Amino acid sequence: MSIEPLHIEQASVYYDEAEKIVHVAYRGDLGADVTVQVYDWLDNLIRTIGVENIYAEIFDFREVTAFQEENLQTARKTSKRMNLRLDTSQFPVALLVKTFYQEEILRTPMHIPPEHQRKRIVKTEAEALAFIEEWHQRRREAG
Repeated sequence: MSIEPLHIEQASVYYDEAEKIVHVAYRGDLGADVTVQVYDWLDNLIRTIGVENIYAEIFDFREVTAFQEENLQTARKTSKRMNLRLDTSQFPVALLVKTFYQEEILRTPMHIPPEHQRKRIVKTEAEALAFIEEWHQRRREAG
């Protein structure tokens, strides 16, 4: 079942059916409205295909120039609400950044410490894919 990609001014989101990876690319000055639209799309995707059909999510923040304060609050609340409703622990999340500012915004206000097992801040797509494979390998080994 195909889900139409989301293309708005500050975000593009699509689901790669072959790889079962959700790709989110943000750009510009992010406001709360963008986060709401992206999480609504993600919620619809998961309800349509099932959480078991998602291998990973990659959120690309490399083209983000600023994070509005209400966006950070909305992202935390929306993500937490989704995690409570759906078992998103079944797949890893890679967060692509280019700058120290982007990394610190994600690590501190978004509460993503370095030791977080399911989410990792990375600098390249290759690093994102390596993390995803490593995460799934650890889960297979743990049984």
